[in-house]
Amino acid sequence: MNLSDKATGMFCRCIPTKLRSVVLGNICHSFPTAFGVEITNICCANCSFCGYRFQQRKKGVMEWTVFKKAIDDYCEIGGGSINLTPTVGEPLLDRNLTDKIRYARSKKNIADIWFYTNLIPLSRSNVDDLLTSGLDILKISTCIKDAETFRELYKVDSYQRVLSNIALICESNARLNNPVSIHLSMRVPKPFSEIKENRDFKSIKSFFKESHIHFFDELYDSWGGRIKERDLPEGYRLFKSKFDMTEEPCYELFRRINVLYDGNVNFCLCRDLNSDLKIGNIMKQSLIDIWRGEDLKRIREDWLKGVVPDMCNGCQRYLPVSDFYQTQTKNIINRFFRTKLLRYVR
Repeated sequence: MNLSDKATGMFCRCIPTKLRSVVLGNICHSFPTAFGVEITNICCANCSFCGYRFQQRKKGVMEWTVFKKAIDDYCEIGGGSINLTPTVGEPLLDRNLTDKIRYARSKKNIADIWFYTNLIPLSRSNVDDLLTSGLDILKISTCIKDAETFRELYKVDSYQRVLSNIALICESNARLNNPVSIHLSMRVPKPFSEIKENRDFKSIKSFFKESHIHFFDELYDSWGGRIKERDLPEGYRLFKSKFDMTEEPCYELFRRINVLYDGNVNFCLCRDLNSDLKIGNIMKQSLIDIWRGEDLKRIREDWLKGVVPDMCNGCQRYLPVSDFYQTQTKNIINRFFRTKLLRYVR
C-alpha cells in the first residue's frame, strides 16, 4: 500500500461521513486535482462530431514562455499528471512539442504526460523524438474502416496516411522497447462486429494490446445544439442530460485548471471553444492565484444559485460535484498531501 492509499484510508476512518464532503470541498477550493495545457487550438481535420468548426477565437500555437510558466506554476503546487489534449486542436501540429514534453519531464514532480491525437501530422523524421521525449501515453482517435467513411467523419482524405502512421509509430515504439503506452480509440459506425472483421482493422489490431483498443460507445455531445445526429457515425445518438444542473455545480469547477495556448486560463476542457469561461491569464497571475481567484469563485457561487452558463446546458460531461467527491477521494487526498509535502521538502 502506498502513501496515498494509507492517507485515504486514514481519512475515511477518521473523518465522519457527513464531514468528508466538506473537507474534500475545502481541498478542491484550494488546489486543482487535474491540469491541462492547450498546446494549440489548430487542427488538421474537421470532424463532423467535433465543435472545431464552430470555434471563433484566434488560432495559434503556445509559445515557449507560456508553456514554461504553466509547468513551473503547476510544479509549485505539487505537480502531477499533465493532459496536453486541447478542447479542439491537434498537438502534433506544434513543431516544438517534443521540446515542451522534455521540459515537463525534467521536473521531478511531474507524473504522466499524455494526449489524444488523430496522428495525421506524424512524420518519419519526428517519430523517434516524440517517443523518447518523456511522453507516457498516446491515445490515437481515429476511424478504421475505409477511406470513404474516414472522409465522411474526419472531413479530410488522410485514411491511408493514418494507417501508415499507426504502423510507423507502433513499430518504432517496439524498436525502442515501448517507452510510450499507445492506445487506439475507435470512432466508427456500428455494428462493431463488422469493423472487427474489417481487413484494415485486423492489420492494425496486431500492434495493440487488447486492453488498449477502445471502441467509443458513448452518446455524443451536441456542443450546445451545434452538432446534429446526422453528423455522427452511423448508429449513434446525441446525449441528453438527465441531471438537473441547477441543483449542484459541475465537478469541473472544482477539479481542473486548463491553460490555453495564449496564456488564458479556463476550467473546462469539454466545451469552452471560445474561452468564454476565462478565469485568468498565466502570464499575469500564478496558477494557484487564478484557482483561488474571484472569477472562478463567482462562477461557482452563481451556479449554486441556479445560474448555469449557457454553454453548459445539456453538456454530456456534466457531473454533480458531490459525485466527484465520492468517486475521487483518493486523488483529492493525494493532491493535498503532495502539495503539503512539497512545502516541507523545501
